[in-house]
Amino acid sequence: MTARPERLLGILAVLAIAAVAVAVLAVVIGPDDEAVVRGTPLPASSPVGEGPTGELESAVVVRIADGDTITVEIDGRRERVRYVGVDAPEVANAERGSPAECGADAATDANRALVEGVELTLERDATDRDRFGRLLRHVWVAPDGEWLHVGEALVVDGWVEARSFPPDTLHDARLDRAERTARAERAGIWGACAG
Repeated sequence: MTARPERLLGILAVLAIAAVAVAVLAVVIGPDDEAVVRGTPLPASSPVGEGPTGELESAVVVRIADGDTITVEIDGRRERVRYVGVDAPEVANAERGSPAECGADAATDANRALVEGVELTLERDATDRDRFGRLLRHVWVAPDGEWLHVGEALVVDGWVEARSFPPDTLHDARLDRAERTARAERAGIWGACAG
């Protein structure tokens, strides 16, 4: 029994549509070993070497403490995270009786604007924790499909300073460039807090 030409055309059309769908999914999802880090899809537009490259984990922000410290939830547990390579002005501390440093509230607000309600990618540098038990991490977001290093964004806007804390120096060069830009433009604390 031979198939009718109409039936063959229908089968070929279905196969062609399926092939196109598979090709589109392959482009959108990408290869499993490169596109997924601990279950979190990486932005397809991220140029190699410009986003996080080290040991990564996904997190959700629970609380913003100040311009360089947050509390996150990772796999059901809460952890305090201190951003690597930056230092924010200190917020007021009633227990110690210390007032807020110039720019502390603005740094906290800028940090909040970048990370609140956004899934984070945490990148480990050389050291896992500081002396206070906080995780030491570079914090990344990709709200528009392109990587943004949160510390670098805060530095370039002038709300935190770039600080090298060896051996955690993975992104020191980009943070130093950002601070040079902020200082030249008198952005954030460099204009508002200059004595």
